[in-house]
Amino acid sequence: MLSRFSTSRKVGKLSFLIAIVSITGLAFSNTQTFASSAFKSAADPYSGKLVYWFWAESDVPGSTAWMQAAIKRYEALHKNISIELVPQGSDTLQGAFETTAQSKSGPDIAMQWATLPVLTPVWRGQVASLKGLVKPSEMANWLNTSENVSGGEVWAMPLYLLGEPFVWNKTLFKKAGLDPNKGPTTWAEFLAFSAKLKAAGITPIQMGLKDGAFGAWFQATVGTQNLDSVQELKDVYTGKAKFTDPKYSSYLTQLDTLSKKGYFNKDIASIDINQAWQNFAQGKGAMTWTTDGNVAAWVKAGLEKQIGVQMTPKLGTGKLANFHTATQSISAFITSWSKNKQAAATFLSWLHQPENLASWYKATGAFPADKRFSADNVKNPLMKKLFALNSQPGQLWAENYAPPQVDSNGLRPFGAAVVTGTSTPAKAAADIQNSIKQWQTQQPADFKSYKLWASGK
Repeated sequence: MLSRFSTSRKVGKLSFLIAIVSITGLAFSNTQTFASSAFKSAADPYSGKLVYWFWAESDVPGSTAWMQAAIKRYEALHKNISIELVPQGSDTLQGAFETTAQSKSGPDIAMQWATLPVLTPVWRGQVASLKGLVKPSEMANWLNTSENVSGGEVWAMPLYLLGEPFVWNKTLFKKAGLDPNKGPTTWAEFLAFSAKLKAAGITPIQMGLKDGAFGAWFQATVGTQNLDSVQELKDVYTGKAKFTDPKYSSYLTQLDTLSKKGYFNKDIASIDINQAWQNFAQGKGAMTWTTDGNVAAWVKAGLEKQIGVQMTPKLGTGKLANFHTATQSISAFITSWSKNKQAAATFLSWLHQPENLASWYKATGAFPADKRFSADNVKNPLMKKLFALNSQPGQLWAENYAPPQVDSNGLRPFGAAVVTGTSTPAKAAADIQNSIKQWQTQQPADFKSYKLWASGK
């Protein structure tokens, strides 16, 4: 959601080919049934032109190819509709939509990461309500929709579930004298493992900072472990708490420690997170944090026996320390200015039909965000572990709750500054708190809406 990263992926090439092969031969026998039972409106749901701004490739290698093929199938079924797919970059995803929304032009369907990146444009009147466009019975099958609820309404469609597992290279663990089948479960173990790996001449942690994402990722996986509830996380953005409070900002000290001990790859500042994952897959680092979709791509590339997966090692003592970092990641919504809202809604609903869920999983290995997708479909042992993590009680992707401006101007750059040594944990915490204050004063309407939403109204 996180990942929220650059979309170029060498490791995704195999997934791209698998996506094309698996999609080509599919026949959808119940399409007419779905078409005849589609939720009706005054507008023709199968005519017009739609522009779809799409993002998922960084989370799920092969997803763009799958969506392109799905659109071709849909257009073949419905001759009067045309859908233009426009892949979006991670670095410009939020900014590009903010710009086009000012002139109420651009896509009919847009995608943003779940919760605040979706709800902020909702509060600004840039997102169309799904009421009357999607049947409640259809929407009831979608998973994790609570992440995009405001005013009692679900505003966006989830496409897939996404966890952020902690991953290690078993071969490098064994080389360093560590048990290859056991990852570190506590922070003390994590530090001890890192020291042993470094002593063996192995880069302990492979990561990238160029896109800034890791600063927010570390806050999401480690920085919430001293909190007892999601409400406490919201409190720091509504002004009821300060980010400089150690229970919010002590993760920056841990980040500083890892950097000063030399546990990160030396080129961390000059590569982005996707490049870091490519390096990890090539055996250039022993541990990393990644996405389910990337693990699936590595499995398809024959790396399964080299990889171990688990939750992030436990550091904090709060109740959220037991939560797995997972979300529905990217969400699709219909823009308020679209002239073909019903056509857009009908297409999005079609993507969730069971045959498409099966096709998506076969092509990408990412878990569909739909209760009609059965765990029985997950055959690979490594992916079964990830599915179990994503299905356990207690899921949270903390970055979702940060206002986009705070995420872009606070969590990401100042977390990165600690790693590069251009800032201290104390200064970075103060700078992040200042970015929160700036958002509150520069975006008073959004701040008011956030407080109302955080109160449960």
